[in-house]
Amino acid sequence: MQAYPSKIICECGQKSIQEAIDIFKSTTLPYKKAKKLVTQCNQSCCNEALRMLYQGIKDNEIPYEKIAFLIDQKKNYKQAINALP
Repeated sequence: MQAYPSKIICECGQKSIQEAIDIFKSTTLPYKKAKKLVTQCNQSCCNEALRMLYQGIKDNEIPYEKIAFLIDQKKNYKQAINALP
């Protein structure tokens, strides 16, 4: 498994966890607007993982394993949907 910081958190914006951390740390925007800087879209596809990351930055404790789990669950769900006839 790849290192957590290099794992892609948002496929829309092709941002890694580390890139999202850097963006969130460099802005004073509220979550909803800061999320758009990472995703570069209005979709909610990676909302849970990004919200957890944003809150983890505020709390100075980033739950990398939980975030990686959410990312993997989203990918597994997409694969299962695409495999349906």
